[in-house]
Amino acid sequence: MQRRIVGTLALLTLSSSSLVLAMAVRHIAWDAMIMGKDGSKIRGIAEMVAGKGAGTTAVTVSYKSDTPGVTRPWHVHVGSCAKAGPILGGAAAYPPLKVSAAGTAEGKATLRLAVPDSGEFYVSIHDSPTNMSKVVACGDMLLGD
Repeated sequence: MQRRIVGTLALLTLSSSSLVLAMAVRHIAWDAMIMGKDGSKIRGIAEMVAGKGAGTTAVTVSYKSDTPGVTRPWHVHVGSCAKAGPILGGAAAYPPLKVSAAGTAEGKATLRLAVPDSGEFYVSIHDSPTNMSKVVACGDMLLGD
């Protein structure tokens, strides 16, 4: 009988500590709906979450309805589509997007910083490597759990 009680207490202790740990670790995810600007028909999504390595952030972007064959630089910025800010994690972290023959593009970036748990961020898709000042699509990121 005593052995059963000790076993039950051990199981309860293990279960409760796992529950406490699960409650303490918060999954941070930022999501954005990307919309074309100034006549662009681009529509897509972006996500920013904790990366696989400690202290990293993974960003993904995918969209459709773009001009086939073009190359589009993209970045996550601090701020909003209405109030531009600096690039998060540095421009070199974001490989340019290559738009497919079907007008779709997908990209991934790994930033060498922990995923932010507060702030304002947005995704911008630029016209071309030679015309970075023109943003063809943008989406404000929203924090979700």
